[in-house]
Amino acid sequence: MPFDPNQLLNSPLGLHSFKPQAAPVPPIAPKEAEEIVSPPAYDKAMYRDAYSRLGLLSIANVADLGCGCGNFTGVMVEKRQKPEVYIGVDFSHSQIKIAKAAYPGWNFIYGDFTNPQVIEKYERYEAYLLLHVLDTMPDELPFLESIPEGKKIIFSMPRAEREGSLRYFPDNLSLKNRYSGILNIRSVGSFKTPQDTFSMVLAERW
Repeated sequence: MPFDPNQLLNSPLGLHSFKPQAAPVPPIAPKEAEEIVSPPAYDKAMYRDAYSRLGLLSIANVADLGCGCGNFTGVMVEKRQKPEVYIGVDFSHSQIKIAKAAYPGWNFIYGDFTNPQVIEKYERYEAYLLLHVLDTMPDELPFLESIPEGKKIIFSMPRAEREGSLRYFPDNLSLKNRYSGILNIRSVGSFKTPQDTFSMVLAERW
């Protein structure tokens, strides 16, 4: 048999102990990385509208309660705001996971924003943003009553029946009758989508 130097090079023991090598073991496929889901496409118009209303309050930071996948965060990034002026809270673990992946370095918390332990994490923020939130809560009044005096609040409320909403107010008077005992309502604007019309409320806790 002719001498094959490649056999020695392939032997871990070199010249002194050459043994035929076993058939190579196929490598174990690495575990596939967990797929990162991007936030679903959305219309930023309402979130930009809310951003402009927050500007009327001359506030320095905001707690985005019911932040979902971080839709408002996208506007904060667009406006070149810094992550330290924002916190997002949502009880959907999957949506918080998407938000964290989409906006690394921004502060998101998974939990019920009415829970006292969660409140401790965001109560220092000057303004609370509640878009598509108060109309979905079985009873929103106890939560609003728990907000400290002087806190600024921006919230949306549908003006007609809407899927997923538990309440709506067709005019400013009916809305004020519901909330004026708890909130100092500074202004009520409107925002229209092709499907719905919303009241955009700027208020302060009495």
